[in-house]
Order: sequence, then C-alpha cells, then structure tokens
Amino acid sequence: MNIHENNSRISMPGSPFHISRPRLYELLDLHRQVKLMTVVAEPGYGKTALISSYILERGLPAVWYQLHETDNSSGIFISHLQAALSKQLKQRAESLRTPKYIHAGTEELLHTLTNWPGELYIILDHAHVIQRMQNILYLMERLLDETPPGIHFVLIGQVLPSLPYASYKLRRNYFNISKSELAFTQEEIAAFFLDMPAATLEGHEAEYILHTTEGWPASLELIRDAVQGKSKEERERILLKLPAIPHLYDYMDREVLDLQTPSFRTFLLKTSIMRELDPAIIRLYLDSADDEIPAQLIRRFTFSLNSNEQTFRYHKLFRSFLLERYRKETSRSDINQDHLKLSGIYEGKHQFFPAFAHSILGRDFITAGRLMRVLQVRYQPQEFMVLLQNWLEEFFDHHYIESSIFLYRCIPLYILHSLTRQLEQNLIDLENRQQQMWAALIRQQLAGIYKLVGNLGQAKALSEAALLTFQRVQDQPMMMLSLNFQADLLLNLGQTAEAKACAQRCLFLAESEGDLHFLPYALSGIADTLIEEGAPEAVEYLEKALESSQGNDDALQFFLHCSRCKLYNLVQDVPMAIEWAQRTARLAEGFGFDRDIGLANIFLARAYVSAGRLQEAGPCLETGYQVLHPFKFLFAHVVSAQYTLLLRQEAAEAARLKWLELSEVCEQNGYPFILSRHKQEQQDKSAIVNEAEAAPLLQVGVLGPLSISYNHQPVLVRRKASLRLLLFLIVNHRVRTPQDMIIEELFKDQQLGPAQNQLYVALSVLRSTLEPGGNPGRNSRYIKNVDGLYSLDISLVDLDLAAFLEVKPETGNIDELIRAEQLYRGDLLEEYRYESFIEAERERIAIKYMQILNRLAEYFAGQGDHYRSMEYYEKLCMKDPYNQKNYQAYVKMLQHFNLHAYALKVTERMRLISQEWAE
Repeated sequence: MNIHENNSRISMPGSPFHISRPRLYELLDLHRQVKLMTVVAEPGYGKTALISSYILERGLPAVWYQLHETDNSSGIFISHLQAALSKQLKQRAESLRTPKYIHAGTEELLHTLTNWPGELYIILDHAHVIQRMQNILYLMERLLDETPPGIHFVLIGQVLPSLPYASYKLRRNYFNISKSELAFTQEEIAAFFLDMPAATLEGHEAEYILHTTEGWPASLELIRDAVQGKSKEERERILLKLPAIPHLYDYMDREVLDLQTPSFRTFLLKTSIMRELDPAIIRLYLDSADDEIPAQLIRRFTFSLNSNEQTFRYHKLFRSFLLERYRKETSRSDINQDHLKLSGIYEGKHQFFPAFAHSILGRDFITAGRLMRVLQVRYQPQEFMVLLQNWLEEFFDHHYIESSIFLYRCIPLYILHSLTRQLEQNLIDLENRQQQMWAALIRQQLAGIYKLVGNLGQAKALSEAALLTFQRVQDQPMMMLSLNFQADLLLNLGQTAEAKACAQRCLFLAESEGDLHFLPYALSGIADTLIEEGAPEAVEYLEKALESSQGNDDALQFFLHCSRCKLYNLVQDVPMAIEWAQRTARLAEGFGFDRDIGLANIFLARAYVSAGRLQEAGPCLETGYQVLHPFKFLFAHVVSAQYTLLLRQEAAEAARLKWLELSEVCEQNGYPFILSRHKQEQQDKSAIVNEAEAAPLLQVGVLGPLSISYNHQPVLVRRKASLRLLLFLIVNHRVRTPQDMIIEELFKDQQLGPAQNQLYVALSVLRSTLEPGGNPGRNSRYIKNVDGLYSLDISLVDLDLAAFLEVKPETGNIDELIRAEQLYRGDLLEEYRYESFIEAERERIAIKYMQILNRLAEYFAGQGDHYRSMEYYEKLCMKDPYNQKNYQAYVKMLQHFNLHAYALKVTERMRLISQEWAE
C-alpha cells in the first residue's frame, strides 16, 4: 500500500465555500505562463484559498504539496512530490506515459517532469519552511532550470525562500503576488458582505472596514461573523470597535505572536508605539546591534514606506493588537519612558516632529513646548500641517487622552487657523461619507481649537454634537474627554450648574471605568465647579487630583495651579494666592506658550490686587494684554482685570475708556456674561453711572472689512448714496469738506439741483441710521455741517483708521507700533476696491503698515527675539510679495541667528516669486 495514498498534504485544500476573486483571477491569467509564481503574505491573507479556488475555477491540471517543518531533507521532499504526481497521473487517461518506477530520487523526479504529458502546475504551500534547507533549495533551482516550459511552480508562503528571483525576472519568467494585491478592495468588501442576513452593508460601512482592516481577508471573516444578523444600529456599535471583535486578537495571538521567540516578541511589542519603523532608530531605541532588523520587519504584518525598504509601518489592526498587548503587560510610567527615549533619539537625529510627538505621548510637556519652538523655525505652515495631520489619530488615541488636551495649546495660532480650515473640510467629507465616529472625533478637535481662540459658542455646539455620537456608540474615554471639556467651557460661559453636571458625569465614568490616567482631570473639573460655587469641598478634590496624578504631567499641574489660584483668591488667603500664582507663572514660562503666560499673569495680577499691591498688578496685566490679543476670551478677561484695577486706582477717565474697550471686545465675541458680572458688582458705583450717562459710542472699523456699531449693536447703512457719503467722510475725516466737492465726487453724473437733493436725502438717512431712535438733523453728534463744510466728528467716534494714523513709524514707541499693527485687519475698506476717492488713501496706509512691520521686525531682531522678528517679516513678505528687499532683510536676520535651513527656504521663495514676476 502506498503510504501517501490518503495523505491530505498532497491533496488540494477543500472548503465548503470559497470567495471568488475576479480581480486576482484576471491578474493570474495575465501571468499564467511564467515558470515561477510566488504568493507571499502573512497569515490570514487568503493565499491558499486564492490559488486553490483559481485552479478549480479555471480547471487547470495541478498537484498540491503542503510542506511541513519535518520535511527537512530532499528525500522527504521528493517522496511527497512524487506521490502527488502519481496521484495526478492516476486521474489522467490510461494512454498517458507513466514512469515504471517512482522512488525518492532527484533524477527520477526530473525524468517524470521532463516527460510529463502536457501542462502542469506544481503548488508548494507553506514554502517558507524550506528557507533554511539548502539541499531542498538547490533541488528547487534544478527543477526550475531543467523542467520544460509547460511545468509551472507556484510557491505559497509567509516569506520568500532564497531563490535566484532576479534571473527569473530578467527572463520574464517570474511573477509575485503580495499582500497589497491580496488585500480586499472596497468593492470586494461590499461584495463579500452582500448576502448577509438583515440590513445590507452600506457604502460608508465598507469604506470604514477598508480603512480599519486595510483589506486583510482573515479579519473580514471574523467581522462578518460578528455583524451578520445585526440591525444597522447594532452594526454601527460593533464596527466602531473593530479590534474588540471576538476572536480577532485571539487569531493574531495564536497565528503570529505566540509563534515568535521571546526576544522577537519583545521587539514587536516595544516597537508598537512607533508610527514608522526605521531600523536605524530601532537599533538605538532597543540598544541593539542586530543587522537582521530589516528582515524581521519585512517578515510580519508590515508595509514598506519607501521604495528602498528602509522604513516600514505595521498593519493597522496588527499594530492595534500589539499596542493593546503592550499596554496590558507594561506600566504606564515605563511606556512613557519608552516614548521619551524615542523623543531623545529623534531629536538627536534632527527629526524634530516625531521627537515632539513622542514627548507629548510620553507626557513631557516642557520638552514638547521647547521642541514646538524649534518646529516653528524649521517648517512653513503647510509643511507643519502635513506632519501634524499624520499624527492626529495618534494624539487622539484614548490611551493618550491627556495629550490631546495639551496639544492645541502649544501649536502656533497661524498654523491652527490653517488646521481649522482643513479639519472643517475633513468634517464635511466624513459627514458626506456617513463616517459618524470619525466625524465626532474631528468635531471634538475643532471644539478644542475654537475654545482656545475664544469662539465659545461654536466650541459648545461642536462638542455637544460629538458627545451625542460618543454616547451612542458607548466610547467611554471620548465621553470623558468631551464631558471634561464641556464642564470647563460651561464654567467659562457662566453656566455653573450645567458645568457641574458634566463634571460629575465625567468623574463617575472615570471612577466606574477605573481610568486612573484620566481621573485627576475629572477631579480637577469637579474642583473648578466647586470653586465657582464657593464650596469648601473644592480643597479636598484638588488634593485628590494632585495625589492621583502620576508621572511628569506638567500640563495637568498647570491646570491645578490655576485652580489653586482661583481657590485662594476666593477664600481671601492672599499670601497663598500670590505664592501659587507665582508658581503658575514660572510653570508657564517653562512652557513658553503665550496663552499660558498670559493666563498666569492674570491670576498673579488678581492676587496682587487682592493684596493691595496695585503697582505690581499693572505690569502683569500689561504682559497679558500684549500676548493674549489673539485669544479673544482670555483677552476679554485681561481687559476686565485692567478695568477692575483702574477702578481700584480711582482713575475714572481711564476706567471709562477701558470699560468701552471691554464692552467692544465682549460685544464682538459674544461674552455678555463678563459685562453682566461687572455691572452686578459695580451697580452702585459712580463709574458705571458715568458710563450710562455718557454719549452713545459709535464704533467704525475700516481697516479690513467695514464694521459699524452703535452702542455695541451692529448698524447697517442700507441706502447706497448714504453709505458712499459715510465712506467719503471717513477717508477725509481730518478735514472739513465743502458741499460742492462732495457733490462733484459722489454725484458727478447729475445736474446741480438734483445732486443737492440727493446729498440732503443721503445725509438725512445717514444721520438717522447712525443715531437710531431720534431725528438728529443738523444737531447730529457725528456728522457736522459748519458754514457748508461737512466733517465727521471723530471725538465721539471710535475709528480704527484715526488711531492707526496717529502712530508715527519712525518715532513711535514699540507698544504703539504693536497696537497699530494689530489695528490693521486688512486694506482700507477692502471690499470697496473701485471707489476712486479711497484708492490713494488705501495705498498710502498700506505703505505705512509695511513701514511699521519693517520697524517691528528690525526691533525684535535687535532684541534677540528672532521668533517675533520672523512673525513680522512673514507678514511683510505676504503683504508685499514682490519686494526683494524684504526677503533679503529677512534672510540676513535668519543667517545672523544661524537659522540657515529656514534662510534657504526663504531664499527659494524669493527666487520663485522673482521667476513668477518675470513670466
């Protein structure tokens, strides 16, 4: 009896069903005649299923041999292969020629194949097991070289055995199918799920599965088992937590991780925190001199990131699995240390963005702040955007949820504005594709940015929408983040009861889920609401937050320091309030972020005011005033604190002007609750009475888009002639203009009589519009007519143009120049491009603006503050992009501070602009 007769290893694998792969069948058809074909991928990519189903589908003559590690000699190999050939011959017509003897000899095997009657495919499954068996590899080379063209070999395995593939390629006699081809496409995923019971898989679900699984066939089988028969709502919850699908991680444990040596298992787990696998970085990270690292990386669940195969990344699901295992087996402090070690390695190799990213993920926020300042110098906004977006998913992993709280505080605002536009577009795209969970994550990110810059209403709406999604899919970590965020936001909006409810829900989740990493943030949120209520229990919660915080989390320390400042101010423990405010200021200086520095100085100033040290409070608030201008909500608090200080100093006129500024800031940005607090506190004081009795304030902004408000309410001049008259008076606000000159400019196409009537009507409508509720006529506060000479009385008008023109670029002090630069929101009346009476003044003011920018750039360069100097040079080059002198001065400054890489970039920009101008 033949011992191989019932051997399953030489039988074509059977399956109750197989997945038809028309795309791959067509690819195989194109290369059917090659001598050698390889199908190489990790477990679960459907290698065996593809070839067996293809052979059956096309009815091709084939023998199948599944190799085993015990097949460790050429004799065993030949014996099995001869048995497979004999089995195939018995199925053919009797007239076919059969060798007289079949035995385990190389020459007899070659003889059999050389005389084989017709075409034959020899499939060697699990071919990776012969990688170290040189005698079998040598035999394979002979078989490939000495058998006729009709004999084709198909090798299926997890890695390629060592054969001379290059020579086969040169003869166009070799074809390889890799995991990139084996992976399912979105269309194939949809087809695979097509016959599921219950609701049909929708397009956006197929897209999400593809994004998460990268088309890995084995995962699709497990996903199908998990979702079939489920309703659309149940399916959504399952799909959004794909890695947690039953048996998926078990499969990777059994088929991959458990098969590795202990050292390689450690290698896989420790490198799972790396977004890209660079062998040179790994050697330093793991203190390894292993030259086989690249081969190890290629071997299992990795994808090459460049054509030279020098860097790799793990398959998404596999990396998710590795990370989960690593986090279970490793303490948080050790993981943090691994991140920080990587951060130091990347910084040493001048790869500053991954260094910055790992410092955040390792919770060393002081280092992250320092590296961010380096990044601002090295990268232009668009380059920074690309790098940042590549890492956003990493930062918002729920295991690094604290990092996401810190992230946007350290990113420069000019980059955040660009990021906001990109995220908003991403949100639209995700909503169109119905990717609700990803859309919720984007909403929460946008909410964080909007809160940072002071758009509290938009932040609230986005975060509330995100929370609804997180609740629907029961994503506990993101629910905690959103609730913590909303508690702080609602406190800022003065909605203490609602804030407390959110903070309580957040704390309940953190404690019930046992999330020790987020617990101190939840405790801090409760403490803040209790401080606002004046409850003594706030102290207890702050102490618990400090006790439960672990590791080097300076970002949390900053929040807790701020809370202590509020608490000690509330209980009037002035010495402690000052001490903690000074600590907060030192911590903020360590970060180096304008927002934190400004906020810390507000707390310090309030503590000084409580102590009666008014002279020391003033400089703190001035610092906050300078650095917080872009952060509208905190800027309103600076102005509010300045107003309070001026009242304490009994500077009535200065307090009145500061009140007007505070009212403008609050009105423009939707902070009426800040004004309400002051009115409640000061309702019996004369400063408020004086403010109420003062003439209504007309505010006009013309540097940039036109804006008009009366008593902080927006004004719309509907009549075109009245609007043109106002613009004319604004542009000529420093002189009184005769009536005939106005008519000549505004009504030049009409005869004198009708033109005068038009002027009077326009004038009457304009006066009524600017002073609603009355009929001012010739008694108008703002538009004067003296002896036929018309003018705008700017003594009662807050006109940004007037304030801008008062500053002298050559002689003005730096604070005046900074204020003037901030006033310039754009070109004079930029939406009225074709009014002839505006054009000359617009050009003159633009020139003055560029002079101010140049002076500020030179000043800060002279002070050694090249970051501020760069900011103004960038604005100067954007405003006047074809002026080479600006670029040359910019480059000279950068070279002076040894910023040569950035200087080269600016030089390249100058070259491109010059080329564009020449063309």
